[in-house]
Amino acid sequence: HVYQPLWDLSNWKIFGYESLIRIVNGGSIHNIEHLFQMAREQGCLYELDTTSIKNSIIHFPFLKQDKKLLFLNIYPSTILHDRFKRFLDDLVAHFPAIEGQIVFELNETKDEEEVWEISELKEKIRMIKEYGFYFAIDDVGKGASALQKIIEFQPDYIKLDRYFAKDLAMNKEKQRMVALLASYCQKRSVLVLEGIEKEVDLAQAKLLKVPAAQGYLLGKPYKLGKSHKLV
Repeated sequence: HVYQPLWDLSNWKIFGYESLIRIVNGGSIHNIEHLFQMAREQGCLYELDTTSIKNSIIHFPFLKQDKKLLFLNIYPSTILHDRFKRFLDDLVAHFPAIEGQIVFELNETKDEEEVWEISELKEKIRMIKEYGFYFAIDDVGKGASALQKIIEFQPDYIKLDRYFAKDLAMNKEKQRMVALLASYCQKRSVLVLEGIEKEVDLAQAKLLKVPAAQGYLLGKPYKLGKSHKLV
């Protein structure tokens, strides 16, 4: 796992990191999507997803990061799994330092589009918040029903797809949409613009009052230190 910083654009400080998997000597596994697709096909997606989450937590130096948030990707089907509550109980018991510092990013994939329609998902998200964790919707703007999900699920963080960051300074239509979402999110959610790679697009995001951003310009994914045991 490596960690990419998320920046607060109002005070130019890092407020969190997203945990990302990198494959080393993957052999026949070509990318992360391929890895998780193989797990889905072999019936062990839940096990891979939760193992990834646990490893991300183990390798993140919470005690040295001054209450910075850790953003963890998770599939909706994992949240709905009958063992997920027990998994959260184990996390809280073994890693008390994570209290108030975890943001679960729900992945939007075509394979799980129907899962979002299951009424129990809202109950599970409420349960996550009761544990003191936060909830984000990832890649907003990429899927057809993202706006509906924002209204229905009321996420704490909305991560706007990198499509909107690319050439933002040159594209008036993208500017209008980003400004609209930034205005909507005030006092509801924190809008995070992903994929910032150019200074001019970062400056435009600030002008549009985007509160937070992530991207290679602001920091590439990297290791944060040696693994350690949280007590």
